Amino acid sequence: MCGIFGSKKFNQFEALYDRNKERGTFSHGMLFTKKEGSIFIRKGQGEHSSEKERVWGHDSDYSTFLGHTQAPTSSSRTFKPRTSHPFEYGNFIVAHNGVLENHIQLAEKYNLKPARIKVDSQIIPRLLEYMYVGDDVFAIQETCEALSGIFACWIYSKHTSQTYVVRNGCTLYTNKNKTTFSSVETNIATEELPEGKILCFTAEGLTEVGQFKSDCPFFIL
Repeated sequence: MCGIFGSKKFNQFEALYDRNKERGTFSHGMLFTKKEGSIFIRKGQGEHSSEKERVWGHDSDYSTFLGHTQAPTSSSRTFKPRTSHPFEYGNFIVAHNGVLENHIQLAEKYNLKPARIKVDSQIIPRLLEYMYVGDDVFAIQETCEALSGIFACWIYSKHTSQTYVVRNGCTLYTNKNKTTFSSVETNIATEELPEGKILCFTAEGLTEVGQFKSDCPFFIL
């Protein structure tokens, strides 16, 4: 089980991380972004401490704060950055909560090196890169409609320096102003985000920029 979350404010990011730790403390990942396109990525085993971010100025230098928490998928699993969120391929960086059923089939269909895909989430940025023809939203729509299973993702595009959020079957909440989102309901993320929408995480908050055909199963994660 995983949790994804994000905010425009670092103190809210910290609060969301504390709540999403209930989704797992095996590993953590984060992506901080600046308006002009600079990014900071960290992956680590165990719990994250925000003390380093404050010492290094990341809390004040960046304008968007995205995170991921994860529980181990097996009792014998060891931490490896290559198989931990966020996943980067080409011009896309993705963190994912959920379970995909057709990642190997998609890798084979589009010749995306299936032997190198060790976890289901790795197919998402590969598929986004394959589907990209000059339009982030089109690539996200095509990717989401190709995936089989349940997912909630934040997606960062290096093409446009924009962050997008999508949901199909997994829980995802936001606040009234839509400046936060979280897999776990919190006092700063209480309203459920709609499924089948492509939301851009702008300075004004989550804004709908597209849609995809949602094929939600009966259970949520």
